[in-house]
Amino acid sequence: MRTFRKLTFLLLLGVLGCEVPNTTLPKTLDLRTFQVSTPGGWWSVDDVGFDSQVGRLTDGVTTLSYDYGWYSYRFNQETAATHERTQTTVDGRPALLVRPRQKGRGIIGVYIQKDTSNRLTIFGRDVMDEETILKILQSVRFN
Repeated sequence: MRTFRKLTFLLLLGVLGCEVPNTTLPKTLDLRTFQVSTPGGWWSVDDVGFDSQVGRLTDGVTTLSYDYGWYSYRFNQETAATHERTQTTVDGRPALLVRPRQKGRGIIGVYIQKDTSNRLTIFGRDVMDEETILKILQSVRFN
């Protein structure tokens, strides 16, 4: 009986001592030219760009691609017929937010005019959790 109690105590101690990753608290990802806040389970992956800084943000399920440079995509194919297009500001700069009219079926993203030369586009395709993605897109801060 004593062995059973000791084993139960050690098992309980082991379970309580396990660290569970926090996916709800904000996490700031520093991507050299800009920062973005994401839930705790997200990370960034750098890709190779020839004339711009490109990469991805992901939580292993949803992936957002980004492109910072002169020729970032301006969401020309995402028309008012298929997407909501909202002019706004992000980090005090002019921005365009797009999201599909039919949830989870199309592009959700932001295009930000940083200065006269540089622009940032961050977007995801067929995303179901639009509210989280919109918070991420609106959290952009330039370094």
